[in-house]
Amino acid sequence: MIKILVITHGQLGTEIIQTAETIVGKQEDVLTLTLSPEESLASLCQRTEELLKAQATPEGILIMTDMLGGTPCNACLPFCTVYTVEIVSGVNLYMLLSAFINRRQMSLEELVRKVLHDGAKSVANAKALFLQKMQ
Repeated sequence: MIKILVITHGQLGTEIIQTAETIVGKQEDVLTLTLSPEESLASLCQRTEELLKAQATPEGILIMTDMLGGTPCNACLPFCTVYTVEIVSGVNLYMLLSAFINRRQMSLEELVRKVLHDGAKSVANAKALFLQKMQ
């Protein structure tokens, strides 16, 4: 099974995992790394590498980060050619739920495409959609 690693500023990763698990149930092989305000990029890179080395699997690890170009995203980029990982930025609840639901029956590459598609689909102007349906 594909493992999931969520790396975020502060407790966002921990909270989004807990929220997703209240919807679909407790998940195995889900990991998180949090970046504190005083932590350096070098320190987070070291912790990321240690975790990836310990958790490496042939199926791979889907790494989800909070924002493109942020320290959590930058900390895992050096390892994308060393380990079987894919890195997706902009994690939201819908994306994480999609990853939880689909990771057992998809390859890592298929899962990335599905998660990106579902995440983009979930970002919408809800009011406009609602009013459109009312007409």
